[in-house]
Amino acid sequence: MKEAYETSFNKICPSCGVGNPRDASNCIVCDRDLSETVLFLEDSFFDLELTQDELVEYRKNFYRTRRTGKVVRYTLKDMEEVKFGHPVKRFIFKYHGERVVLPLEEVNYERLKETLESLGIKFRNVE
Repeated sequence: MKEAYETSFNKICPSCGVGNPRDASNCIVCDRDLSETVLFLEDSFFDLELTQDELVEYRKNFYRTRRTGKVVRYTLKDMEEVKFGHPVKRFIFKYHGERVVLPLEEVNYERLKETLESLGIKFRNVE
């Protein structure tokens, strides 16, 4: 009897957007080190990558179909007044004196909240 193998390509590379096998350490297309990424979220207006040191925002076009090429990097140590908004799901923080607000889909909101908490990032919930 044949053994059934399940191959999943659900580990998305933040750089090129290609799906990789779950156990891949490097991207199969661009060879990026995937072990640096703690969390990767695909949202409506942007993709977010969380590493141990920074939050990276990959902007999408108006139609939400492709990335624009604009990449914004926020180092975690420079983020202040980190908050999660509710009932409208949004991630809010100050970065070098400027307020940054990132609206998130519900699933991504919860995943980011859980991951930041596990990394020891202090935040508060606002209504």
